[in-house]
Amino acid sequence: MLKSTLCVVFTTTHANTLGNACRLDMVNFMLSYFNVIIITNQAEFIKKLFPNQEVVSVKGKKNLKFSLYEDIRYWKYLGEKINLIHSDGVFMFHDDAPSTIWVNKAVFQYIHQYGKRSAKNSRSFKDSLKFFKEQFNHMLLIRGLKKSQMSFVVSTFLIDFFKNEGIKELKYIPHAIDINKFKSPMITDIHKKQKELFNDGYLIITYTGWVTENRGFSLMMDIIYKISRHNKKVVLVIAGADKDFSLRILEYQKKNQLHNNIINYGVVDAELIPGILFFSSLCLSFWDVDVPGFQMAPPQKIIEYFAAGKPVVCNKIQTHSVYVENGRTGLVLNMDSTEISNSILELFQNKDYYNQMCANAANEAKKYDISNVYYDMVQTIRERIDES
Repeated sequence: MLKSTLCVVFTTTHANTLGNACRLDMVNFMLSYFNVIIITNQAEFIKKLFPNQEVVSVKGKKNLKFSLYEDIRYWKYLGEKINLIHSDGVFMFHDDAPSTIWVNKAVFQYIHQYGKRSAKNSRSFKDSLKFFKEQFNHMLLIRGLKKSQMSFVVSTFLIDFFKNEGIKELKYIPHAIDINKFKSPMITDIHKKQKELFNDGYLIITYTGWVTENRGFSLMMDIIYKISRHNKKVVLVIAGADKDFSLRILEYQKKNQLHNNIINYGVVDAELIPGILFFSSLCLSFWDVDVPGFQMAPPQKIIEYFAAGKPVVCNKIQTHSVYVENGRTGLVLNMDSTEISNSILELFQNKDYYNQMCANAANEAKKYDISNVYYDMVQTIRERIDES
């Protein structure tokens, strides 16, 4: 069967795999089913990851807070660049959806998150202008999605949201993972200290992903402090803290004498995450319930935790509760450091219950195996390209 040619648009503000890993896995999966041409604003980064693919470089979007003209100019530019590439269809992530307005071929979108990622509300003039710009770009995005052949969406909550915006061609395609990466992870010298502690029977509590206040930073600090008062053989592992938060972690360690109880990897390559999770006891995911975007799209990290066979300790928010079953694949708790600390200690003390929860988590991960989830998306794209 002849492969169709698919132009894949991949733009990002940061040329590393943290935060981009699931999108890059998706691109990699498509290489087996299409002749892929990648159009990107991070050509050097993408060429290193996909050395055998044709890569077309485009300029990045200027992050000008109040310039609607620059936004429109960029989307038009990107759409015209896409039109110059000979392909049977175009696949892009929803961040670039407005460019579809200017694209003259079949476009497929993947919506992996949407909505404000901050609970901040302000009535200042600048924030009012920013809000107006966000609303204008939202209008362009909706026009782009309406013009697309199909939009694949990571959650049913987002599907309901976009249906209310008048989008009809929507299909649920959840986060997916290569389970084998987590069952037999790449182990390096970077993992050495954590591996030794894990093998020595330490309770290793792990968080991976961007570190921010609305993702539970202060809560995690309180949790490790309280648990360490009861169990000296406990370590909080954090992978994803930038320079500012790494400094805050160091300051907290010094202030509370937790030098031996926190391992901070900083911002790491996604390839190291499976090994970090492999030598973990359980994993954390905390999202601020007041952040609109957190209410609509589940964190990728939950699926990765499951794939590593680790119970998930998270707070009560709909995007956690749909994926984590309290008492079976993890603990769904209030954002209270005392409640969480006591629950973790109780779980780790009951080895049979803990081991069963690990087995349940690993079994749950099978639902999100990349070969099944993304194959469904690939088949839909192929069928629509053939029809058009």
